[in-house]
Amino acid sequence: MVAAAQGQIRICTKCRASYRDPHLGACPRDGGPLTPWEEDPLLGEVLGGCYQIVEPLGQGGMGSVYLAERLPDELEVAIKIVRQEHRHNPTVHERFIREVRHTTSIHSPNVVRIFDTGMSPDGRAFMVMELLTGETLTERLRRPPALAPYDALHVAREIARALSAAHAAGVIHRDLKPDNIFLCSDGAVKVVDFGIAKAFAHEAKRMVDEPSLTEAHRVVGTPVYMAPEVITKAGLYPSSDLYALGVILYEMMVGEPPFYEKDAIGTMYRHLHEQPQRLREVDERLNIPGGLETLVRDLLEKRPEDRPADASEVGRRLHALMQIVRDNERRLEPQTSGELTRVWSPKERESKPSGQVALGGAPKKTGLPARKRALLLAGAAALALVLGFAATAALIYVLNPPTPQTVLPPSR
Repeated sequence: MVAAAQGQIRICTKCRASYRDPHLGACPRDGGPLTPWEEDPLLGEVLGGCYQIVEPLGQGGMGSVYLAERLPDELEVAIKIVRQEHRHNPTVHERFIREVRHTTSIHSPNVVRIFDTGMSPDGRAFMVMELLTGETLTERLRRPPALAPYDALHVAREIARALSAAHAAGVIHRDLKPDNIFLCSDGAVKVVDFGIAKAFAHEAKRMVDEPSLTEAHRVVGTPVYMAPEVITKAGLYPSSDLYALGVILYEMMVGEPPFYEKDAIGTMYRHLHEQPQRLREVDERLNIPGGLETLVRDLLEKRPEDRPADASEVGRRLHALMQIVRDNERRLEPQTSGELTRVWSPKERESKPSGQVALGGAPKKTGLPARKRALLLAGAAALALVLGFAATAALIYVLNPPTPQTVLPPSR
């Protein structure tokens, strides 16, 4: 699924997340120590009769991900397989099978594709997926520079499109977070890891009868991105995913989520009882339209019914905001005709002494003093006025000459 930069893979001893960044001293999620990926007996093995394992790519709580080649055409794919220590755990296998079923039911270019499934010789389920080249949103947010508003809106719009397709297929992701958003090298955005997704009846907007795989006292998901109704177990709805999208959008815009504490309980308390700061209160340098503040506020409403109607509506609003941001950026760009022009310099206006040599090499003559120029202009204007009146009188005389009058003697 994921092809990251080459380098030694290290695994967090707490959450089992994998990293290739050699500069990390500890897991950025929970501060756990990182240890090198141990020698793996799967390397070089052929699964399903045609998928040869080449190298490890990463590891999660339930499974490990490998780069593999399909034989004989050597097509590169990603294989996710249940980890060795879980091979006899029926709950993990059932969750794995549900992930395959949910993911394959969604038809969207913004959701990772699954090509094949099978069982390894030692009894572990695996799935064959498209190989994605790029980085997770978590990795992108961790390195400078920050995402530009237009780019953040683009990522959010693509996530909304993935959620629209998932919800139309009756699937709620339930664990939407930057770790599960992949930014491909070709510009595509993919939602991955439907491992704890939940099915619901789309028409009735209720959960389908899937046996629960979660212990009653446990809250499933990641607290930083968890909707209030999920925390309190009041319900799980498509709008629960929209709340998580609102948190992700907030984080992309200002570099931090709206609610965060070092402990999960404190984070969940803030989700339930606090209102998020406005984006421009967190970063006053942000040049964003007011509609973006409104959308983030709507997505982070505490009650599911107060959030936008569906992911399609959110996608449309994000697309409109992208157009506004792009138009604003164009207005700020300097307008040029596309031709090279001479740049004016204030020094060219400075007076220079008589006889100073200009750039052309010829002596530059100074003009008449301003007072003499004004008097000459005034005299020329007066002369033109007199000549104009004279010409007008002559023209009238020629066109209408005076008629002689005959004087008669007085009658007797």
